Amino acid sequence: MSFKCLFCIFASRKKNVSMKIKKLLLSASILYWISACQPSDNQLKVDVSKIPAKVVVKRFDQDFFGNKPEQFSEIQKKYPYLLSDKVPDSVWIKKMQDSLLLELKKQVDSVYPDFEAYKKPVENLFKHIKYYQKDFKEPVIVTIYSDWNYMTRAVYADSLELLSLDNFLGADNPMYKGIPQYIRQNLIPERIPVEIANSITEQQVKPVKKNTFLDRMIYYGKKLYLLDAYLPETADSLKIGYTEKKLQWAYDNEKYVWEYFVEQKLLYNHGKNLDMRFLNTAPYSKFYTEEDMNSPGRIGQFIGWQIVRSFMKKNKVSLQKMMQMPEEEIFKQSKYKPKK
Repeated sequence: MSFKCLFCIFASRKKNVSMKIKKLLLSASILYWISACQPSDNQLKVDVSKIPAKVVVKRFDQDFFGNKPEQFSEIQKKYPYLLSDKVPDSVWIKKMQDSLLLELKKQVDSVYPDFEAYKKPVENLFKHIKYYQKDFKEPVIVTIYSDWNYMTRAVYADSLELLSLDNFLGADNPMYKGIPQYIRQNLIPERIPVEIANSITEQQVKPVKKNTFLDRMIYYGKKLYLLDAYLPETADSLKIGYTEKKLQWAYDNEKYVWEYFVEQKLLYNHGKNLDMRFLNTAPYSKFYTEEDMNSPGRIGQFIGWQIVRSFMKKNKVSLQKMMQMPEEEIFKQSKYKPKK
């Protein structure tokens, strides 16, 4: 039987499933909302109250943009890792007086006159990381602008955490006009601890070796599970960057998505087109059915997350060991079987 015929059978079944999904969306239980907003693994709720952690913030954005040219050499001494002396001073001075960036500065300063409101959540993040990794040293947070590169919001480099405050102004900020809604919804202050955590997990989780679709799903699942551990009080929707409605769709349709991946023999497929359909940032995932528009993007990351959660529940394994384990081994030992 051809792939096309197999897909037609699945699509036909999905029409019936679609009606079930709509009923589920209308009758979500209170229990779901509790589980969707809180981590489901109680073992991750650890006591970090006695773990010391400091949050040091340097406001490069305020020191640099709009300052006087004669102050440049002093600023350069303070931030040599950002203002290379291999670039002519005139280039930096022109940038610090750029009219568009000065307009951006007004917007950033209106939302972040200081960083005090965000120190406590970041401190809590650092405490949880230190709980699991005794040798972790809190990086100094340096606030910068990304020059409208909204896909790179935080960069971790051992002793430094470069945080682009222009990417956290609020979904409705006029500076984001023209950016798609599915991206704007995550350009919010509440995402700051998540993006800092994401930048750190990027260094902690090794790239996959076999590089099958299953490997890549579980790679992202590892990173999301680290968010479970590092940000145990943060809602799942905020960790994965979904609206609550899209997150509910993911939970309600987890079984059907998994069946699709299995029936279409995608798990051990090496095709990069699957990244575009199910792993990369997008407004929705692409099954090529009438239900697509209701789905969230990156549904493969969500499935990988649930596989790792299943593995950690069924196996007494440390966070560090899990991160080092091959993705295929995690899958086998997870005994993953999504419920209806």
